[in-house]
Amino acid sequence: MLTMSRAKSKQVEYYLVDVNPDTQRATCLLDQEKVVQQWEKSAASQSDPVTLQYEGAKYVVEATPAKPYTGAIEDLMAVEKNMKRRRQIINNHLSSNQHTLSLTSFPRAGADCRWTTPMSQGAEGHLLSSLPRYQTLPHNIHSRGRGGKKTDIPIYRDSKTPTPFHDISSSAENIDNHLCLDELDIGIGCCSLQVTVQAPNLTDARWLHDQTVPLAPIFLAMTAAVPIWKGYLTDTDVRWQRFSDVVDDRRQEELETIPPRWTWNRTYLSPEKPPGFDCSPTQLIDQAIRQRLLDGDMDESLATHFASILSRDPLIMTPEDLTKDNTCNTRLFELLHGFTWYAVRLKPPTTDNGPGWCVELRTMESQLTDKANAAFAIFTYLLSRAILTLKLNFYIPIDKVGESMDIAKNRDAVRQSKMWFRRRGWLSGQTHSIRPRRTMCKENVCVDGNDAKTADVALMTANEIFNGEEDYNGFPGLVPIVRYYLDHSKMTPIEQSRIEPYLDLISKRASGESPTPATWMRDFVRSHEDYRQDSYMSEKICYDVMQEIVRMNEQT
Repeated sequence: MLTMSRAKSKQVEYYLVDVNPDTQRATCLLDQEKVVQQWEKSAASQSDPVTLQYEGAKYVVEATPAKPYTGAIEDLMAVEKNMKRRRQIINNHLSSNQHTLSLTSFPRAGADCRWTTPMSQGAEGHLLSSLPRYQTLPHNIHSRGRGGKKTDIPIYRDSKTPTPFHDISSSAENIDNHLCLDELDIGIGCCSLQVTVQAPNLTDARWLHDQTVPLAPIFLAMTAAVPIWKGYLTDTDVRWQRFSDVVDDRRQEELETIPPRWTWNRTYLSPEKPPGFDCSPTQLIDQAIRQRLLDGDMDESLATHFASILSRDPLIMTPEDLTKDNTCNTRLFELLHGFTWYAVRLKPPTTDNGPGWCVELRTMESQLTDKANAAFAIFTYLLSRAILTLKLNFYIPIDKVGESMDIAKNRDAVRQSKMWFRRRGWLSGQTHSIRPRRTMCKENVCVDGNDAKTADVALMTANEIFNGEEDYNGFPGLVPIVRYYLDHSKMTPIEQSRIEPYLDLISKRASGESPTPATWMRDFVRSHEDYRQDSYMSEKICYDVMQEIVRMNEQT
């Protein structure tokens, strides 16, 4: 029996989608406020195992479990059930042709003025949530002289894609053969699967944070779900770059010195980090803030980390937030901390009786089914327990994490690309012997200028990272490590058999046997009878894609 009782939260953001059989069109439904308010007024909201919340876009509802899970087997097995319940509760406030879908981005968002119901009024920010906090977003970005940053995304070139391709729907100067995303509404509604796990104390939280950072780009590639923007197939598969750009409020003089708010982590936090596996942060740190943190007995790594956050102007904050008494609670800190989006977030305790030190993995994209979302959430939790229990060491040079983030956005990166990972020296001591359950890998590890047999850090496929290398003495794989941890923690064979379908889903995703949502969607479009091999997804194709996603969830 797995008896760890560390709290964990699994947040999923859901799209509200109108799938109209009369018009054969699928559109985003701007009913967030109605859904949340109706749920809040219902008697069931007090007893539901789910909490509904506002999100940035009017067509998105955030849903979380009403209380954190523990590590008990029954809680682990309740994750998928709870996700189904979240979807059902939201659907109760929609009509029969309207659905709650766990999309990362609506594929025709921004394609024209008719991708929402009711239709968009065309003004920038019109689709933002009605909450004052979100309404301040465009004002704060524009007042800093930035207005957000346009994102140029390479078009996916099919046999009849125009050459050169020009994005005629863009209002800004753009690059040939690229889509130009230059509106706030294209990207602000991107959704994700975010998993927060609690550590026993600050020391363990820092260690868990550091070992999760190198995993962040790999989990991004494993969950890739955005192959289409503005109705066009693109040569990238993830939301990451666009959401980074859409909230980029850096002034011109800051562009070379301060990373955007939504970024990969620039440094490690644990005092035990090995020499040579860190680099100086590139942020322009407010030295006064950093010194005050140091004076308050915060060590240098943590002081640098939090100073880089606290020195930034708040992006989403109202005058009311500043006038409230924040001296006896952490509300103001949470607002400042919560809107600087690192790939992995170290979350301090917020109240005396609330959760303790937590680590949140933020890179994963929403999966199309509850089972897939549950599989990645459960696997992330179990891997975090293995990291802390077995003291796993996944440190790599921090600049390699940045390289992997760039690689992760590539089309079909899980099967076609390699990312940096620590293949040797990851297990301290010789007390554990972990071997792959099965060997799947065909290729040798690609190492940058070193011999593959001796290098600690190497470019590896997702299959090698999750399922293990072909070499018996190579890295055994994250999935076998989790299985070993379950044995080590005395989970019974019957209990392990209940977890196995989720581990199998992760294993098949890494091997390529089960495609990412991005690959599935791209293949669906290209094989559709109405597709013209010109990279364009028509309204009819989009309607059929949404119908198929609805069917997937009704069958599971």
